[in-house]
Amino acid sequence: MQGFFKINPCGDICKLSLTCSSPCMPVTGKGRMKILVIAEAPGQQEDEQNTQLIGAAGRVLREALAKVGVDLDKDCRKTNAIRCRPPKNRKPTRVEIKACNPHIWEEVERFQPKLILLLGQTALDSFLLDRFEKSPGSISRWRGFAIPDRKTNAWVMATWHPSYILRTQNMYHGNSEEAKFFLKDIEKGLEHRKQAFPFLPEPKIQIGGIFPSWIGRSKVLAFDYETNGLRPWKVPGARIVSFSCCHKQNVFATSITRASCLSQRKWKSVLANPAIKKLAHNMKFEHEWSKYCLGVETQGWLWDSMLAAHLIDNRKGVTDLKFQAYVSLGVEDWSRGVEGIGTETASADTLRYNALDSFYTYWLYKHQRRLFT
Repeated sequence: MQGFFKINPCGDICKLSLTCSSPCMPVTGKGRMKILVIAEAPGQQEDEQNTQLIGAAGRVLREALAKVGVDLDKDCRKTNAIRCRPPKNRKPTRVEIKACNPHIWEEVERFQPKLILLLGQTALDSFLLDRFEKSPGSISRWRGFAIPDRKTNAWVMATWHPSYILRTQNMYHGNSEEAKFFLKDIEKGLEHRKQAFPFLPEPKIQIGGIFPSWIGRSKVLAFDYETNGLRPWKVPGARIVSFSCCHKQNVFATSITRASCLSQRKWKSVLANPAIKKLAHNMKFEHEWSKYCLGVETQGWLWDSMLAAHLIDNRKGVTDLKFQAYVSLGVEDWSRGVEGIGTETASADTLRYNALDSFYTYWLYKHQRRLFT
Protein backbone atom coordinates (compact mmCIF):
# COMPACT_ATOMS: atom_id res chain seq x y z
CA MET A 1 0.00 0.00 0.00
CA GLN A 2 1.12 3.53 -0.70
CA GLY A 3 -1.27 5.94 1.01
CA PHE A 4 -4.77 4.74 0.15
CA PHE A 5 -3.69 3.13 -3.12
CA LYS A 6 -2.20 -0.28 -3.92
CA ILE A 7 0.76 -0.38 -6.25
CA ASN A 8 0.23 -2.89 -9.05
CA PRO A 9 3.56 -4.74 -9.59
CA CYS A 10 2.28 -6.12 -12.91
CA GLY A 11 1.42 -2.73 -14.38
CA ASP A 12 -1.62 -2.72 -16.67
CA ILE A 13 -1.14 -6.29 -17.94
CA CYS A 14 -2.85 -8.03 -15.01
CA LYS A 15 -4.85 -6.45 -12.20
CA LEU A 16 -5.26 -9.47 -9.91
CA SER A 17 -2.76 -8.05 -7.42
CA LEU A 18 -5.17 -5.18 -6.71
CA THR A 19 -7.96 -7.47 -5.48
CA CYS A 20 -6.12 -10.04 -3.35
CA SER A 21 -4.59 -10.02 0.13
CA SER A 22 -1.22 -11.52 -0.86
CA PRO A 23 -0.13 -10.11 -4.23
CA CYS A 24 2.60 -11.99 -6.13
CA MET A 25 2.84 -14.76 -3.56
CA PRO A 26 6.51 -15.80 -3.15
CA VAL A 27 7.81 -19.28 -3.88
CA THR A 28 8.13 -21.34 -0.69
CA GLY A 29 9.65 -24.66 0.39
CA LYS A 30 13.23 -25.84 0.89
CA GLY A 31 13.37 -28.13 -2.16
CA ARG A 32 15.74 -30.77 -0.76
CA MET A 33 14.64 -33.34 -3.38
CA LYS A 34 14.75 -30.85 -6.29
CA ILE A 35 11.00 -31.11 -6.90
CA LEU A 36 9.12 -28.04 -8.14
CA VAL A 37 5.36 -28.14 -7.52
CA ILE A 38 3.30 -25.76 -9.66
CA ALA A 39 -0.34 -25.45 -8.61
CA GLU A 40 -3.06 -23.36 -10.26
CA ALA A 41 -3.87 -20.24 -8.18
CA PRO A 42 -4.13 -19.44 -4.46
CA GLY A 43 -7.43 -20.12 -2.73
CA GLN A 44 -8.89 -17.99 0.03
CA GLN A 45 -6.91 -19.62 2.86
CA GLU A 46 -3.64 -19.48 0.90
CA ASP A 47 -4.27 -15.84 0.04
CA GLU A 48 -4.90 -14.96 3.68
CA GLN A 49 -1.71 -16.70 4.90
CA ASN A 50 0.52 -15.87 1.91
CA THR A 51 1.64 -19.43 1.23
CA GLN A 52 0.64 -22.21 -1.15
CA LEU A 53 -1.34 -25.42 -0.63
CA ILE A 54 -2.33 -25.10 3.02
CA GLY A 55 -6.09 -25.62 2.75
CA ALA A 56 -8.09 -28.83 2.36
CA ALA A 57 -6.73 -29.43 -1.16
CA GLY A 58 -3.19 -28.93 0.10
CA ARG A 59 -3.83 -31.53 2.76
CA VAL A 60 -4.75 -34.04 0.04
CA LEU A 61 -1.44 -33.36 -1.70
CA ARG A 62 0.57 -33.55 1.52
CA GLU A 63 -0.98 -36.88 2.42
CA ALA A 64 -0.28 -38.30 -1.05
CA LEU A 65 3.34 -37.12 -0.97
CA ALA A 66 3.82 -38.48 2.56
CA LYS A 67 2.83 -41.95 1.33
CA VAL A 68 5.87 -41.93 -0.96
CA GLY A 69 8.23 -40.35 1.57
CA VAL A 70 8.10 -36.73 0.41
CA ASP A 71 7.55 -33.70 2.65
CA LEU A 72 5.92 -30.90 0.65
CA ASP A 73 7.56 -28.08 2.61
CA LYS A 74 11.02 -29.60 3.11
CA ASP A 75 11.53 -31.62 -0.07
CA CYS A 76 9.75 -29.41 -2.64
CA ARG A 77 9.63 -25.84 -3.86
CA LYS A 78 6.05 -24.76 -4.43
CA THR A 79 4.46 -22.00 -6.41
CA ASN A 80 1.34 -21.22 -8.45
CA ALA A 81 0.90 -20.59 -12.16
CA ILE A 82 -1.10 -17.53 -11.03
CA ARG A 83 0.44 -15.99 -7.90
CA CYS A 84 -2.51 -13.71 -7.04
CA ARG A 85 -5.90 -15.09 -6.09
CA PRO A 86 -8.55 -14.39 -8.75
CA PRO A 87 -11.79 -12.91 -7.34
CA LYS A 88 -14.13 -15.64 -6.07
CA ASN A 89 -11.58 -18.24 -7.24
CA ARG A 90 -12.66 -17.80 -10.85
CA LYS A 91 -10.67 -19.43 -13.66
CA PRO A 92 -7.69 -17.27 -14.73
CA THR A 93 -7.74 -15.79 -18.22
CA ARG A 94 -5.05 -16.45 -20.82
CA VAL A 95 -3.86 -12.84 -20.40
CA GLU A 96 -3.39 -13.42 -16.67
CA ILE A 97 -1.62 -16.74 -17.28
CA LYS A 98 0.71 -15.08 -19.77
CA ALA A 99 1.42 -12.14 -17.45
CA CYS A 100 2.43 -14.48 -14.60
CA ASN A 101 4.28 -16.99 -16.77
CA PRO A 102 7.78 -15.41 -16.56
CA HIS A 103 8.03 -16.11 -12.82
CA ILE A 104 7.70 -19.86 -13.55
CA TRP A 105 10.73 -19.76 -15.82
CA GLU A 106 12.68 -17.56 -13.42
CA GLU A 107 12.11 -20.15 -10.69
CA VAL A 108 13.07 -23.04 -13.00
CA GLU A 109 16.28 -21.22 -13.92
CA ARG A 110 17.08 -20.45 -10.29
CA PHE A 111 16.07 -23.78 -8.72
CA GLN A 112 17.09 -26.22 -11.50
CA PRO A 113 14.51 -28.88 -10.54
CA LYS A 114 14.82 -32.55 -11.41
CA LEU A 115 11.05 -33.10 -11.31
CA ILE A 116 8.24 -30.63 -12.03
CA LEU A 117 4.74 -31.53 -10.84
CA LEU A 118 2.02 -29.64 -12.72
CA LEU A 119 -1.19 -29.65 -10.67
CA GLY A 120 -4.26 -28.89 -12.74
CA GLN A 121 -5.24 -27.27 -16.02
CA THR A 122 -3.94 -23.75 -15.33
CA ALA A 123 -0.51 -25.07 -14.33
CA LEU A 124 -0.38 -27.13 -17.53
CA ASP A 125 -1.53 -24.20 -19.70
CA SER A 126 1.12 -21.94 -18.14
CA PHE A 127 3.96 -24.43 -18.52
CA LEU A 128 3.15 -25.20 -22.17
CA LEU A 129 2.25 -21.61 -23.06
CA ASP A 130 3.25 -20.82 -26.68
CA ARG A 131 5.35 -24.00 -26.91
CA PHE A 132 2.93 -25.83 -29.21
CA GLU A 133 1.10 -24.89 -32.39
CA LYS A 134 -2.19 -26.27 -31.04
CA SER A 135 -3.85 -25.86 -27.68
CA PRO A 136 -2.60 -28.48 -25.20
CA GLY A 137 -6.14 -29.60 -24.43
CA SER A 138 -7.43 -31.12 -21.23
CA ILE A 139 -5.23 -32.08 -18.27
CA SER A 140 -6.76 -35.57 -18.55
CA ARG A 141 -4.97 -35.97 -21.88
CA TRP A 142 -1.58 -35.22 -20.31
CA ARG A 143 -1.74 -36.73 -16.82
CA GLY A 144 0.30 -39.86 -16.26
CA PHE A 145 3.07 -39.14 -18.79
CA ALA A 146 6.57 -38.73 -17.36
CA ILE A 147 7.93 -36.18 -19.84
CA PRO A 148 11.68 -35.66 -20.37
CA ASP A 149 11.33 -31.92 -20.96
CA ARG A 150 14.51 -30.77 -22.67
CA LYS A 151 13.84 -27.05 -22.18
CA THR A 152 13.99 -27.37 -18.38
CA ASN A 153 16.19 -30.50 -18.31
CA ALA A 154 13.65 -31.89 -15.82
CA TRP A 155 11.10 -34.67 -15.82
CA VAL A 156 7.60 -33.21 -15.95
CA MET A 157 4.52 -34.93 -14.56
CA ALA A 158 1.11 -33.35 -15.06
CA THR A 159 -1.80 -34.54 -12.95
CA TRP A 160 -5.09 -33.31 -11.57
CA HIS A 161 -5.18 -30.52 -9.02
CA PRO A 162 -5.70 -31.87 -5.46
CA SER A 163 -8.92 -29.83 -5.21
CA TYR A 164 -10.38 -32.09 -7.91
CA ILE A 165 -9.22 -35.16 -5.99
CA LEU A 166 -10.88 -33.74 -2.87
CA ARG A 167 -14.17 -33.36 -4.73
CA THR A 168 -14.05 -36.94 -6.01
CA GLN A 169 -13.18 -38.25 -2.54
CA ASN A 170 -16.17 -36.41 -1.08
CA MET A 171 -18.35 -37.85 -3.82
CA TYR A 172 -17.14 -41.44 -3.37
CA HIS A 173 -16.57 -41.35 0.39
CA GLY A 174 -12.77 -41.25 0.14
CA ASN A 175 -12.30 -44.14 -2.33
CA SER A 176 -12.24 -42.45 -5.73
CA GLU A 177 -10.38 -43.93 -8.70
CA GLU A 178 -8.99 -40.46 -9.39
CA ALA A 179 -7.26 -40.45 -6.00
CA LYS A 180 -5.55 -43.75 -6.85
CA PHE A 181 -4.32 -42.40 -10.22
CA PHE A 182 -3.22 -39.17 -8.54
CA LEU A 183 -0.93 -41.15 -6.24
CA LYS A 184 0.32 -43.29 -9.14
CA ASP A 185 1.18 -40.14 -11.11
CA ILE A 186 3.24 -38.81 -8.21
CA GLU A 187 4.99 -42.17 -7.76
CA LYS A 188 5.81 -42.34 -11.47
CA GLY A 189 7.26 -38.84 -11.44
CA LEU A 190 9.47 -39.70 -8.47
CA GLU A 191 10.65 -42.91 -10.16
CA HIS A 192 11.83 -40.92 -13.18
CA ARG A 193 13.44 -38.08 -11.20
CA LYS A 194 16.92 -39.61 -11.25
CA GLN A 195 16.69 -41.36 -14.62
CA ALA A 196 18.55 -40.17 -17.71
CA PHE A 197 16.57 -38.77 -20.61
CA PRO A 198 16.03 -40.98 -23.68
CA PHE A 199 18.97 -40.72 -26.07
CA LEU A 200 18.30 -38.37 -28.99
CA PRO A 201 21.12 -37.36 -31.37
CA GLU A 202 21.33 -34.23 -33.49
CA PRO A 203 19.87 -34.92 -36.94
CA LYS A 204 22.12 -34.69 -40.01
CA ILE A 205 19.68 -33.31 -42.56
CA GLN A 206 20.23 -33.19 -46.33
CA ILE A 207 17.68 -31.10 -48.21
CA GLY A 208 17.48 -32.04 -51.89
CA GLY A 209 20.45 -32.94 -54.04
CA ILE A 210 21.74 -36.38 -54.97
CA PHE A 211 19.80 -39.34 -53.59
CA PRO A 212 21.98 -40.53 -50.64
CA SER A 213 23.53 -43.98 -50.88
CA TRP A 214 22.84 -44.72 -47.18
CA ILE A 215 19.12 -45.04 -47.92
CA GLY A 216 19.57 -48.19 -49.99
CA ARG A 217 21.91 -49.68 -47.37
CA SER A 218 19.60 -49.07 -44.41
CA LYS A 219 18.14 -52.05 -42.60
CA VAL A 220 15.44 -49.91 -40.94
CA LEU A 221 14.08 -46.72 -42.50
CA ALA A 222 11.45 -44.25 -41.27
CA PHE A 223 9.74 -42.18 -43.93
CA ASP A 224 7.07 -39.49 -44.20
CA TYR A 225 5.13 -37.75 -46.97
CA GLU A 226 3.79 -34.23 -47.29
CA THR A 227 0.83 -34.31 -49.68
CA ASN A 228 -1.85 -31.97 -51.01
CA GLY A 229 -4.64 -33.88 -49.28
CA LEU A 230 -5.56 -36.70 -46.91
CA ARG A 231 -7.02 -39.32 -49.26
CA PRO A 232 -5.44 -39.44 -52.73
CA TRP A 233 -8.58 -40.71 -54.48
CA LYS A 234 -10.58 -37.77 -53.09
CA VAL A 235 -8.17 -35.02 -54.19
CA PRO A 236 -8.22 -33.75 -57.80
CA GLY A 237 -4.61 -33.79 -58.99
CA ALA A 238 -3.48 -35.69 -55.89
CA ARG A 239 0.26 -35.77 -55.49
CA ILE A 240 3.08 -36.23 -53.00
CA VAL A 241 4.60 -32.79 -52.55
CA SER A 242 7.72 -33.99 -50.74
CA PHE A 243 9.09 -36.99 -48.91
CA SER A 244 11.68 -37.57 -46.21
CA CYS A 245 13.37 -40.63 -44.78
CA CYS A 246 15.62 -41.29 -41.80
CA HIS A 247 18.06 -43.90 -40.58
CA LYS A 248 19.64 -43.13 -37.21
CA GLN A 249 20.98 -39.55 -37.50
CA ASN A 250 20.83 -39.37 -41.29
CA VAL A 251 17.82 -37.62 -42.79
CA PHE A 252 17.01 -36.83 -46.41
CA ALA A 253 14.12 -34.66 -47.63
CA THR A 254 13.28 -33.50 -51.12
CA SER A 255 10.45 -32.11 -53.18
CA ILE A 256 9.05 -34.74 -55.51
CA THR A 257 8.75 -32.18 -58.31
CA ARG A 258 12.43 -31.25 -57.94
CA ALA A 259 13.75 -34.79 -57.48
CA SER A 260 15.40 -36.23 -60.56
CA CYS A 261 13.86 -39.16 -62.40
CA LEU A 262 16.78 -41.25 -61.14
CA SER A 263 16.04 -40.27 -57.52
CA GLN A 264 12.38 -41.15 -57.94
CA ARG A 265 13.26 -44.55 -59.42
CA LYS A 266 15.64 -45.23 -56.54
CA TRP A 267 12.96 -44.27 -53.99
CA LYS A 268 10.44 -46.59 -55.66
CA SER A 269 12.96 -49.42 -55.53
CA VAL A 270 13.49 -48.77 -51.81
CA LEU A 271 9.73 -48.94 -51.21
CA ALA A 272 9.49 -52.24 -53.11
CA ASN A 273 12.46 -53.81 -51.29
CA PRO A 274 11.21 -56.04 -48.41
CA ALA A 275 14.74 -56.28 -46.95
CA ILE A 276 14.59 -52.58 -45.99
CA LYS A 277 12.21 -52.49 -43.04
CA LYS A 278 9.88 -49.50 -43.06
CA LEU A 279 8.59 -47.29 -40.22
CA ALA A 280 5.92 -44.60 -40.32
CA HIS A 281 3.56 -42.75 -38.02
CA ASN A 282 0.21 -43.92 -39.39
CA MET A 283 1.68 -46.14 -42.10
CA LYS A 284 -1.70 -46.53 -43.83
CA PHE A 285 -1.30 -42.94 -45.06
CA GLU A 286 2.16 -43.49 -46.58
CA HIS A 287 1.11 -46.87 -48.00
CA GLU A 288 -1.96 -45.42 -49.76
CA TRP A 289 -0.09 -42.46 -51.26
CA SER A 290 2.83 -44.66 -52.41
CA LYS A 291 0.43 -46.96 -54.21
CA TYR A 292 -1.79 -44.24 -55.70
CA CYS A 293 0.87 -41.71 -56.79
CA LEU A 294 3.98 -43.85 -57.30
CA GLY A 295 2.38 -47.14 -58.28
CA VAL A 296 4.31 -49.03 -55.58
CA GLU A 297 2.90 -51.42 -52.99
CA THR A 298 5.28 -50.74 -50.09
CA GLN A 299 7.02 -53.88 -48.84
CA GLY A 300 8.75 -54.61 -45.53
CA TRP A 301 6.56 -52.73 -43.08
CA LEU A 302 7.99 -53.13 -39.57
CA TRP A 303 6.44 -50.55 -37.22
CA ASP A 304 3.64 -48.01 -37.02
CA SER A 305 4.45 -45.63 -34.16
CA MET A 306 0.84 -44.39 -34.07
CA LEU A 307 -0.54 -47.91 -33.56
CA ALA A 308 2.15 -48.57 -30.95
CA ALA A 309 1.08 -45.38 -29.12
CA HIS A 310 -2.49 -46.74 -29.07
CA LEU A 311 -1.25 -49.96 -27.47
CA ILE A 312 0.78 -48.11 -24.84
CA ASP A 313 -2.05 -45.72 -23.91
CA ASN A 314 -5.49 -45.85 -25.54
CA ARG A 315 -6.76 -42.48 -24.34
CA LYS A 316 -8.25 -40.20 -26.97
CA GLY A 317 -5.93 -37.57 -28.45
CA VAL A 318 -2.56 -38.96 -27.35
CA THR A 319 -1.30 -40.63 -30.56
CA ASP A 320 -0.45 -37.56 -32.65
CA LEU A 321 3.24 -37.49 -33.65
CA LYS A 322 3.92 -34.06 -32.10
CA PHE A 323 2.29 -35.10 -28.83
CA GLN A 324 4.14 -38.42 -28.73
CA ALA A 325 7.49 -36.84 -29.57
CA TYR A 326 7.08 -34.47 -26.64
CA VAL A 327 5.79 -36.85 -23.98
CA SER A 328 8.23 -39.61 -25.03
CA LEU A 329 11.33 -37.69 -26.17
CA GLY A 330 10.81 -34.20 -24.74
CA VAL A 331 10.81 -32.51 -28.17
CA GLU A 332 8.70 -29.39 -28.64
CA ASP A 333 6.39 -28.93 -31.62
CA TRP A 334 8.63 -28.35 -34.67
CA SER A 335 5.72 -27.13 -36.82
CA ARG A 336 5.53 -23.76 -35.01
CA GLY A 337 6.00 -20.90 -37.44
CA VAL A 338 6.22 -23.16 -40.50
CA GLU A 339 3.91 -21.97 -43.24
CA GLY A 340 2.77 -23.89 -46.29
CA ILE A 341 2.34 -27.35 -44.74
CA GLY A 342 -0.14 -29.29 -46.87
CA THR A 343 0.09 -26.89 -49.84
CA GLU A 344 1.13 -27.55 -53.44
CA THR A 345 4.76 -26.47 -53.03
CA ALA A 346 7.57 -27.38 -50.67
CA SER A 347 9.64 -24.51 -49.31
CA ALA A 348 12.94 -24.96 -47.48
CA ASP A 349 11.04 -24.65 -44.16
CA THR A 350 8.46 -27.28 -45.07
CA LEU A 351 11.19 -29.64 -46.28
CA ARG A 352 12.99 -29.31 -42.96
CA TYR A 353 9.67 -29.86 -41.19
CA ASN A 354 9.13 -32.97 -43.34
CA ALA A 355 12.66 -34.16 -42.47
CA LEU A 356 12.02 -33.81 -38.74
CA ASP A 357 8.77 -35.78 -39.07
CA SER A 358 10.69 -38.85 -40.22
CA PHE A 359 13.57 -38.22 -37.79
CA TYR A 360 11.29 -38.17 -34.74
CA THR A 361 9.29 -41.09 -36.09
CA TYR A 362 12.52 -43.12 -36.18
CA TRP A 363 13.51 -42.21 -32.61
CA LEU A 364 9.97 -42.63 -31.32
CA TYR A 365 10.12 -46.17 -32.73
CA LYS A 366 13.39 -46.78 -30.85
CA HIS A 367 11.77 -45.55 -27.63
CA GLN A 368 8.59 -47.58 -28.10
CA ARG A 369 10.52 -50.71 -28.99
CA ARG A 370 12.25 -50.60 -25.61
CA LEU A 371 8.87 -50.36 -23.85
CA PHE A 372 7.71 -53.56 -25.53
CA THR A 373 10.78 -55.59 -24.61
